[in-house]
Amino acid sequence: MSGPTVPVSSRRVPTSALLVSAALGAVQALVFLAVVPITSVLAATSPPAYAVVAGVHTALPFLARVVTRVPGMATLAAFVTGVLTVAVSPIGLLGVVPLVLGGVVLDLALPFRRDAPVRPARVLLAGAVTGAVLFVVALPVFSPEHLVPPVLVATLLGRVVGELAVAGVVLAVRRLLRRAGVAR
Repeated sequence: MSGPTVPVSSRRVPTSALLVSAALGAVQALVFLAVVPITSVLAATSPPAYAVVAGVHTALPFLARVVTRVPGMATLAAFVTGVLTVAVSPIGLLGVVPLVLGGVVLDLALPFRRDAPVRPARVLLAGAVTGAVLFVVALPVFSPEHLVPPVLVATLLGRVVGELAVAGVVLAVRRLLRRAGVAR
């Protein structure tokens, strides 16, 4: 005896979700290009300030996941961003890792079912978790003078605050898109 069968159509990823996510990933690459001069300086001089500003790197992958409501779309958008920014990233190919990891964490922190509503509290929680994970990922590249408790705590808080701010913007954009009839 086998379990209930899931219709093939419910397992497929809608083409529209793939296209929207890839497009948002491409736009995120342009955002990356715009802020990389700032984040490069901040990363070396002020990790807490960098942490707040770096939240912008997850904005459009986050939006892709929340608007499409399809698991995996934040990861796809982040991957597209990473591939498009390898040549200009200060850390080259290694820069894909935190981008994609941020997308993976967002996808894991939000509902796994397409039909499940994404509530604002869940979006904010996803932002906070993503900020904490990305802080941990950044620890190995901290300079020794920044590996002191006040800087580490301020950087963790900055990362979480930055991601919460992005989550708030994503919620506002989703609300506007719903009002316009573009998203559900």
